[in-house]
Amino acid sequence: MSKDLMPVSSDNRDSKGLVPRWQEPFRPQFHFSPAKNWINDPNGLVYFKGEYHLFFQYNPYGKEWGHMSWGHAVSTDLVHWRELPVAIPETDHMIFSGCALVDWRNVSGLGVEEEPPLLAFFTAFDEAADRQTQHIAYSHDCGRTWMPYEGNPVIDLNKDHFRDPQVFWYEPDSHWVMVVALPQDHKIQVYNSPNLLNWTLQSEFGPFGNTGGQWECPNLCEVPVDGHDHTRWVLKIDVDKNLIGEGSGAQYFVGDFDGKSFSHQADTDGPVARLVDVGADFYAAITWSDLPSKHDSPVWIGWMSNHQSGKETPTDPWRGAMTVPRELFLWLERGAYILGQRPVPELETLRKQCRRHSDVQLSSGDVFELGDLAPNGAAEVQFELKGCEKGQAGLALTDDKGDQVLIAFDGNKGEVFIDRRLVGAAFHEAYPAKHSCPVREQGSIRFRILVDASSIELFVEDGRYVITDAHFLKANKRLGLFAKDCDAAWSDLSVYELASIHQG
Repeated sequence: MSKDLMPVSSDNRDSKGLVPRWQEPFRPQFHFSPAKNWINDPNGLVYFKGEYHLFFQYNPYGKEWGHMSWGHAVSTDLVHWRELPVAIPETDHMIFSGCALVDWRNVSGLGVEEEPPLLAFFTAFDEAADRQTQHIAYSHDCGRTWMPYEGNPVIDLNKDHFRDPQVFWYEPDSHWVMVVALPQDHKIQVYNSPNLLNWTLQSEFGPFGNTGGQWECPNLCEVPVDGHDHTRWVLKIDVDKNLIGEGSGAQYFVGDFDGKSFSHQADTDGPVARLVDVGADFYAAITWSDLPSKHDSPVWIGWMSNHQSGKETPTDPWRGAMTVPRELFLWLERGAYILGQRPVPELETLRKQCRRHSDVQLSSGDVFELGDLAPNGAAEVQFELKGCEKGQAGLALTDDKGDQVLIAFDGNKGEVFIDRRLVGAAFHEAYPAKHSCPVREQGSIRFRILVDASSIELFVEDGRYVITDAHFLKANKRLGLFAKDCDAAWSDLSVYELASIHQG
């Protein structure tokens, strides 16, 4: 059998029941997904020698969670990804989440001659001993192969839950910083090191905010404030359940960092924890290290799935995908710093044909058909919505079975939402759900919607509000505008067909 053909049930299968790879049902067309098998957290994001590296939690043996190793893909533009062989395989321990960086000055001594090494920091899970410790591996060939550090583990607290290190350079005090989670204690530890090998505990953060599940995958970074010439520090912490409904999600705190401890922004009720993304399918995002100077803001990517239904998504021969890479920014609302996310501008290179409408006005009960999606199911929709002082108005994505997902504004509640409840049989009880967030802007609201074969990413008001949800609508999908119990107007409406990153 050709490696480019897969035995998958599909409307576009050939006479032998085979469908070309990358055209399977629900296959993402402009998001990274592995050719086959299970994927979850992004790991080891680093830029080195012209390549953006994306490592990720990966099961080389099937599309269920297990045998955790680091898969690997590279890109020169954050859009088109080339999957490489497994980078760090499971040995006598699983390779859990972590980070990677360039040791430019070879302070670790793990480099060769004048060539700086890549260092990966990850949690090693010894299943037999039920212990999680922090390990290092290093690479001399641009991340293709890795060698374990002989002094592993570099941190061992004799704990069964102690994971997900992030390491970065703190320039003001010229030392390295590690943040790492104590998941069941709902704490984030901060360590310092002069050489990336020897680590000293400096402080702990937490428990604050949501503690309904385990804390995981901390990410601490300095983020610029839109319209101002200063920055603040953002600490993102994932929670594996009971955050978005009963499912997983990400919360964040804004504050200050002195290289040793993080102090959060607080109000009269205590620490302020906010949601990074109010959709069901955004988790474990981490930022790239060593970005080139053209990036003015941190850039991260997340696992576009969740811990509630992610193990049952109806995809084959893979399971799981990443979000689009997103730039981070802060904006001020009533004196509070709020985290925003924008798709990286490189994604605009995928735009193809565009259908434009300068002005569409609908009364209650009206619909306006925008036409069918391209066969690959990939599109970008932008518009400005006015009116809708009550009721609902927005965009409907519908398949040939009549199942729908609504992406819209609710004037009664003053919130934007993605509603997946208008479906027939669902693969999981958590799938038919509505995810929403209040918006400050009411008179005119700007939508940017990225639709892929099995996902929707909604960015409102240039990324001030973000909702990410998977969808599993069937074939022959089409777009339309609707107004319910209101009059509404759409202006500056653009519908772009997006090219597949798998072509060429």
